[in-house]
Amino acid sequence: MIVAVLLLTVSCANNNKKNNKETVSEKEEKPTEPDNIIVTTKNFVEAETDHYFSDLMKEVPVNTFNHHREYSDIKTQVVIRENQDCLYSHAVVDCSEGATLINPEWDKYSVIQVFDENQYTFAVLYPGDSLHITSDMLTKGNYVWLNTRTEVRPENEAGYTDAHKHQDAYIIKAKSNKPYTPKGFDKASLDRVRDSLLYQGPKVRSWKAFGTPDVVSQEDYTIAAAGGWAGLPKEHAIYWPKIMPEGEAKKSSVCSKITLPKPPLQYDKGGFMSVTVYDMRGWIATENYALRDRNAEKDTDGSITFYFNCPDQKNNLDTVDNWTMVIRLYVPDTPEQVIDYVHNLDKNNVKIEVVQ
Repeated sequence: MIVAVLLLTVSCANNNKKNNKETVSEKEEKPTEPDNIIVTTKNFVEAETDHYFSDLMKEVPVNTFNHHREYSDIKTQVVIRENQDCLYSHAVVDCSEGATLINPEWDKYSVIQVFDENQYTFAVLYPGDSLHITSDMLTKGNYVWLNTRTEVRPENEAGYTDAHKHQDAYIIKAKSNKPYTPKGFDKASLDRVRDSLLYQGPKVRSWKAFGTPDVVSQEDYTIAAAGGWAGLPKEHAIYWPKIMPEGEAKKSSVCSKITLPKPPLQYDKGGFMSVTVYDMRGWIATENYALRDRNAEKDTDGSITFYFNCPDQKNNLDTVDNWTMVIRLYVPDTPEQVIDYVHNLDKNNVKIEVVQ
């Protein structure tokens, strides 16, 4: 499979740098930024990205994967709105003197998502893909984040062993290993801006939120960084956070449900749908919080009914009060078909309903 370099070549990257009024030489001449840089909506995405980069440096050295060997849970979650779709591996890579990434051949779903210090995703590597990165391919700085997803299939000891083996086979070859250093953004203002943006999450159009500067909408890109940092571009996944529980359905003591028709995905290439529930801020809050279509019991017409707080029902998930939900649709037939699919959920008034 050919590496999915998302509309970004070296010349395009240089154009992006011109648009951002920053060249490689200008970066080198830029003075050290002071501590306590106040965060606004204008610099929020860079500040949030700096926050995650800096935190990972406390866990593992630069150019080194931090592999999660089990699904994310309340204690192990690193990034907002993680899920049980795949095992996550994260790394910050120094590209100042060049770096090569390799996702080895494999027969299951696996991607290395690559984005820069502005959280612009410019490549997604599937099994068999490789990529050489230089700093002139980035819109800012010399570092990239690798957001790596590894499927577990089947979900048994053999499946986990195979997934762990593939995690260990990911390759980072970087010529420089200078640690990433925090830029000095003010935490209090970062938290305030993030909280204000989280309330706007349901209106995000994920297909305009993730990717390169020429494809994202600034509003969607900024809001999504608060509630869905590190999301995949539309060619690889569509996220739908718009359906929210209302009224009595917000309560963890109330049984509710939603029925979702089968989406147009490339199932033969690892595509799948999942439903994941979170607290009101987008963090994992219960143990039984996610379900993929592959593991769900389907209705006779191929649709799936997901239940919430209904312990005696099939496909049940547990929530806390004032919970939120994200539907994820991986490997679309085409982005346009899946965008139509989620719009039709709205048109057909598909919603979370209380079970009487």
